[in-house]
Amino acid sequence: MSHGATVTRGAASSRSGLLRHRQLISRLFPLVPVLYVLIIAGIGDLRVEHIVLVLVVLGLSAFGPRARAFLSDITPYVLVALGYDLVRYARRVFVTAERVHGCQLRQFELSTLAVSPGVTLQDWFQLHHAPFWDVVFAVPYTVFAYLALIYSAYLYFVDRPRMRRYLWAFAIANFISFVMWMAFPAAPPWYLRAHGCHVSMSDLPSAAGLLRVDQLFGIHYYQSLYSRAASVFGAMPSMHCAYPMLGLLTAWRAASWKTRPIHILYAVTMFVGSNYLDHHWLWDGIAGVMLAIVSVWLSGKLLGESRRVPSSPGDAALRAA
Repeated sequence: MSHGATVTRGAASSRSGLLRHRQLISRLFPLVPVLYVLIIAGIGDLRVEHIVLVLVVLGLSAFGPRARAFLSDITPYVLVALGYDLVRYARRVFVTAERVHGCQLRQFELSTLAVSPGVTLQDWFQLHHAPFWDVVFAVPYTVFAYLALIYSAYLYFVDRPRMRRYLWAFAIANFISFVMWMAFPAAPPWYLRAHGCHVSMSDLPSAAGLLRVDQLFGIHYYQSLYSRAASVFGAMPSMHCAYPMLGLLTAWRAASWKTRPIHILYAVTMFVGSNYLDHHWLWDGIAGVMLAIVSVWLSGKLLGESRRVPSSPGDAALRAA
């Protein structure tokens, strides 16, 4: 019994960073979505999802220690949901036609990463595509947002410390991307192909290369999905490329030879697919990868992971699984 108490005290004392303040976060954090929703209601834009989010957060904060611990763990995901909603309003102020980078990005790509004179990788793929590869690269594009949720849920049960680092890296990456979208609005390759160098805020989003998959199967899934996109000019950095890298980097030490190749394949397929489908420039993808590296490093600092030690041999074995 005394040995168990020693392990518990050791685990608590080894906590650093945000882990020391989980109870405080779980009790105070509900104020954030409540205040946000009150502001949204004040400007007359309250929606059902706002009310649902507040009810879920308040419910978790009131249902006891375990529910509050869970709320503390998912805090970064809730922050991203609020941040993404806030970006809808910020774009109206910061993203204007004269500030959007379009042909400048193409020229920079041609001067640095052209596959031949006057030809970008996206240009080459527009001339060399096939139904098989259309479907292959559509797969990661279809699942990437859902996969982030599923992966987090999986880690919650098998490796909670890694889940925390993954979710905080996820939040940091998203918030940095929000700032970059406002500071450096960027047109994707398909936009220049469709509209040239003239930028208009009234132009509609497009599924680009994914429209070939719609045509192949006689559906309108991707056309409908991308027609509801919040913005056209958020190509830099590529979050499509950042998300798989967040999983790869946070799993690198714990993953086995069986699972690490899956992470690598997912990241590589997404990177190539983002260019093949005409959604991103190569530099968008590179920026996404660099963003993931920085975000994972910052999340480790935020959680004090470098100083965290396993509370027991059993915990160490579970994290290595």
